[in-house]
Amino acid sequence: MAHPEDHFSAIAAQYSRSRIGYPEELYRFLAAQCHGRDLAWDCGTGSGQAALDLVRIVANVIATDISGELLALAPPHARVSFRVAPAEASGIAPGTVDLIAVAQAIHWFDLDLFWAEARRVLKPGGVVAYWGYMWPVVDAEVDRVLADFRAMIAPSWPVRSVIAHEGYRSICSPFREIECPAFTATARWNLDEYLAHLRSWSATRYFVERTETDVVSRFTSSFRDVWPGDRASVHWPITLRASRKE
Repeated sequence: MAHPEDHFSAIAAQYSRSRIGYPEELYRFLAAQCHGRDLAWDCGTGSGQAALDLVRIVANVIATDISGELLALAPPHARVSFRVAPAEASGIAPGTVDLIAVAQAIHWFDLDLFWAEARRVLKPGGVVAYWGYMWPVVDAEVDRVLADFRAMIAPSWPVRSVIAHEGYRSICSPFREIECPAFTATARWNLDEYLAHLRSWSATRYFVERTETDVVSRFTSSFRDVWPGDRASVHWPITLRASRKE
């Protein structure tokens, strides 16, 4: 039976091609918070983008996701173990994890069960860090077209998406909060890459399934009219929150 919060297996290839990377400064900050760097758990890894960055700051990474389709697209790495498992029941040995990282995924979890699992697998002093990004920012004209696109697909977002859209303000960690700086992810994309990113959103998928309308194609000419040159700088403000198990 499919997991009720598996919104991406059906568009796994699109998702894998079009998800963003995160700034090196974010990982350096996380490394500085860790008392040990033996093992990180990348929870909700998707197709492994964050896992392959985490392995630069820790010795080994266990990367889990509910979607076998996404995991199958993750590039292999000798120090990353990819496993199909939910956030609420990882199968990781207790008291072994220095850092739990959750990139753009914690809003899909059963949070009561996830925090219990985090408490179980973390070492004393271990850190949970979760982050997400908001809407891509290019310039006033492109962003105005994106606002119209967002308005059209708005009814198609899964219910738990609101947790991410509100910047994770509603999440309350049971551990001691760590003050985190602000970060921004940046890419240089052409229009096709930008549109592919929009296609990787869960709301885009469900809008297409519900209406049988290719909503991205519907907006392509409007985006093309205002796209600034061949490649443009695209920015995503990142919300990072972290806490430490005592």
